[in-house]
Amino acid sequence: MKLGINLCFAVKRLTEPEAWAEFVRADLGLDAVQLTFDLLDPWWPEAERRAIIRRTRVAADNWGLAIGSAFVGFAHYVPAGLLDSDPEARSIARRWWRRACDVGGELGATAIGGPLGTLSVRDAADPVARAERYRDLLDSIEAITGHAAAAGLDEFLIEPTYLTREIPSTIGQCQHLLDGLRDRCRIPAGLTLDIGHAVFEPRYGPGASAEEWIAGLGAGIRMLHVDNSDRRSDPHWGWPHERGRVDLAPIAASVHAAGLDGIPAILEIRPPLEDDDEKVRRDLAASVAYCRQHLGAAPAEHAWSRPT
Repeated sequence: MKLGINLCFAVKRLTEPEAWAEFVRADLGLDAVQLTFDLLDPWWPEAERRAIIRRTRVAADNWGLAIGSAFVGFAHYVPAGLLDSDPEARSIARRWWRRACDVGGELGATAIGGPLGTLSVRDAADPVARAERYRDLLDSIEAITGHAAAAGLDEFLIEPTYLTREIPSTIGQCQHLLDGLRDRCRIPAGLTLDIGHAVFEPRYGPGASAEEWIAGLGAGIRMLHVDNSDRRSDPHWGWPHERGRVDLAPIAASVHAAGLDGIPAILEIRPPLEDDDEKVRRDLAASVAYCRQHLGAAPAEHAWSRPT
């Protein structure tokens, strides 16, 4: 698999593009990153935003890095987004996604994505309101993918979560959503499966497994988010971890069995903000080594030279 890393580890730590680019290539030996919108917010004013995008692309190019995709971070995950009960708020969320498409295209990425939104307690309990929010969600994704195509993107990647009021949050909901989007989107809409979400036992029960999701959804999965957890929370740990209970070996085997070896595997590790920087470096390097062992992802090979 093609191994990359989400830049969430750099938030509040390696905020300069030159710093995270050097770290990813020189310390981790990777050549692919997924930009988090926590580092480059689509809401920023256009002129200033484009200057930061240019700086980001130069830093990535200087260190031989591909920005393959851009993804929702924590900041935009917090609002109710495309499932907000307020139609004006949903309109704002669609505008945010259009700007995110523009940023992704200007970065040279081929895909953007993330979780889509959260139903209110009232809407989730009301079958009529829930159905209305769902129909509106399909319309929103159709419109966003049209804008994404115009921005030069190739894929829109939806991330399932384990929260019951978020859509999709089960294997069945994922397939239902993909079926509902068939023939409606200008670019393909697929799924990003987060391993830590798939093994969340309080929602899916003892023995919850990423393998079940991979077998059930097959080619609908276009990317993996790879992280370790205790199966009781969503800590986004790496390997090794004294409380971690995620073994990548059977997951890698299920990826191979499903014929998904060619999709990206993106490490999504969020160290505590208070962690020592050297500890973060060691932990991330160990996690990259572990993932290479189990996912068969070789170190970056193409030529590069350290910028002067």
